Amino acid sequence: MKPLVKITENIVERRVSRLGAIQTHIFLNWKNIAGQYADVTFPDKIKFDKKKNHGQIIMKVQNGFGPEIQHAIPFLLNQINSRFGYKAITKIKIIQTDLGYIHISTNNDKMLKNSLIDKQNLISSKLPDGELKLAMQKFEISRKQKNKIIE
Repeated sequence: MKPLVKITENIVERRVSRLGAIQTHIFLNWKNIAGQYADVTFPDKIKFDKKKNHGQIIMKVQNGFGPEIQHAIPFLLNQINSRFGYKAITKIKIIQTDLGYIHISTNNDKMLKNSLIDKQNLISSKLPDGELKLAMQKFEISRKQKNKIIE
């Protein structure tokens, strides 16, 4: 039994054959290639010079992650080129943009999600709706979370 990725890769590779095997492989396996950076990056275009010896990836990066990805370029180039056995890609160009569909979860998001149930038990729930109530709820939740961590 073949994995679904292999079947899909063959179908897409035939359809996108004008782009070549290198581009298809990079687009389909980006999560495996980029690893931890896959959540904030996306390969937008891959260009080859006329000799097709060297390629350049134009990569879209989530706003605010540009410097981190800039430092990760050698890692990404190594990951890509190690799959092909030669320097297929020699340059990565970064374009910072809002990728939109990506949500980076933080500890604050997790804290707020975990504490949604406890909002009825907060002292600030007695306040009238408004900015003050929201600010007080966030403060109370953060204090409760700190107390749970210490305990």
